[in-house]
Amino acid sequence: MTETHGTRDAAPGNRPSLPHDEVLLASVEHVGELLKTRALSPVELTKAALNRVNRLNPRLRAFVHVAAAEALEAATQSEKRHRRGEALGPWDGIPVSVKDICAVAGLPLEAGSAVLRGHVAAYDAEIVRVLRGTGAVILGKTSLDEFALSTSGPARNPLNTALSPGGSSGGAAVAVATGMSFADIATDTGGSVRIPAHCCGVVGLKPTHSLLPLDGIVPLAHSLDHVGILTRTLGDSASFLAALQPGDGPAVPADVPALSSLRVGVVPQLPIRSDAVRRDYEHLTQVLRAEGADVREVSLPNLDAVSAVHMTVLSAEMSRYHRQRFGPKETRYGDGMTAVCEIGADVSTEAYTAAREARGELCRAIDRLLEDVDVLALPTLLIDVPEADRATVTIAGIEQLVTPAMVRLTSLFNHTGHPAVTVPLAANPGEQPSSVQLVAPYHQERRLLAAAQRIRAGMASR
Repeated sequence: MTETHGTRDAAPGNRPSLPHDEVLLASVEHVGELLKTRALSPVELTKAALNRVNRLNPRLRAFVHVAAAEALEAATQSEKRHRRGEALGPWDGIPVSVKDICAVAGLPLEAGSAVLRGHVAAYDAEIVRVLRGTGAVILGKTSLDEFALSTSGPARNPLNTALSPGGSSGGAAVAVATGMSFADIATDTGGSVRIPAHCCGVVGLKPTHSLLPLDGIVPLAHSLDHVGILTRTLGDSASFLAALQPGDGPAVPADVPALSSLRVGVVPQLPIRSDAVRRDYEHLTQVLRAEGADVREVSLPNLDAVSAVHMTVLSAEMSRYHRQRFGPKETRYGDGMTAVCEIGADVSTEAYTAAREARGELCRAIDRLLEDVDVLALPTLLIDVPEADRATVTIAGIEQLVTPAMVRLTSLFNHTGHPAVTVPLAANPGEQPSSVQLVAPYHQERRLLAAAQRIRAGMASR
C-alpha cells in the first residue's frame, strides 16, 4: 500500500506497512489511538477495509454498493485533519457503512426493492449529515430485506451460512461482525437492528424513539421506525451514539451501580420455543443472582395482543405510504410486500385508531414496570435462529411465518419507544448464538449501555 504523508514521520517501528485484519476487528478506541499517534493513517485504514470488503462481500453479500472513490477522498481529508491535529473526534477516519434505506447524496437508494432500482439520492438523510460531521468514512450501503419489511435478507450469516443473518439490517450486522465496517447506521421498526445483532454476534442498539433523526430515510411504518446502530463492542456503541447525538444529548450519567446493586427485571413466564434460548436465559438469571444483582420477576403485556397491534399499525402505515408514493397499481413488489400492503389497505380507520390507543396502554405498562427496575433483561428471540431463506418455521407443531415469530419479543419496544440493546453473550461458529436484550427508561441510553457492560462482565466471569 502506498505510504501517505500522514504517516511518513511516525516512528518506523510503530507503523505497519499494511493494517492487519486484527486492526479491522479492534475497538474504535484502540484504532483511534493508532490514528492519533500516526501509527496508522485514515487512508491506510480505509484501503484495508475496502480490500476486506472486496474479499468477503462476494460470499457474504453485506454491501449492495461500495463507494470506494468517495471513501478514499473522505479518508484523505481526514488524514489532513489528523496531520494538523484537528481531528473532529474519535470517529474521524473510521470506516463505517449505512443501510440502504438511508439517503446518502450521490449514492444509490434502492431499499432492497425493484421499485427503486436505479434511484440515486440527491441529498443526505439528516443522520448521514450528522455522521459526516464526525469525520467517519462512509464505505458504502449495506443490504436489507425489501423496504426493511422482513427478517431474512440477502446477506449471509458469517457465523453459520446455513442460518439466517436476521433482518432487515442483516447486511449491516454482517459488515460489522466481519470487520468490513466498524459501525453501521440502520433502522429498527420491529427488531431490525436487534435481531441481526443476535444472529451475527454483534451489539445492536435501538435508542429512544426519535432520538436519532428519521428525515431522509425511506419509511416502513412512520410511528414505529427508529434509527439504530450496530457495532462490535458496547464501548463502540456508546462512543458512536455520543458522536451522532444532536447537541449534547440527554444529560444522563453514564455510570451505573455495581452489578450487586443493579435492579434487573426478568420474565420467568416467557413463551420460549427454543431449548437453547431457555437454557441461556435461565443461566443469565442464575448468574445475575450469583453476582448479587437485585433480580425481580416481572410480567410483560400479552405478546399475542402486542403482535396484533403490531400488524395493524405496521401494515396500515406501510400500505398508506406505498400507495401514496408509488400508486395502488405498482406491480414490482415482492410477495411479502404485496401481501402486507393488501392487509394494510383493509385496515379501517377505527381499527387503526384502536391499535394506536392500545399502544398507549403498552407504553404505560412498560413505564410502570421500569419504575421498579433499572433494566429489563430479556432474550432477543424466543426461537432458534431459523435456517437461511426460510419463509416459515414450525413452532409447537404449527407452521408460522418467520418474521412474526422473530419479532415477537422485540416489536413491543418499537411501540413503546423505549431504548433497547441486544448484547451478544456467545457467538461461536456453527452454534446457535446467545444474547440478552436489555431495555431501559426513555433517554437512558448511556446508563443502559453501562448496565450492559456490567452484566456482560458478570456473565464472562462465570
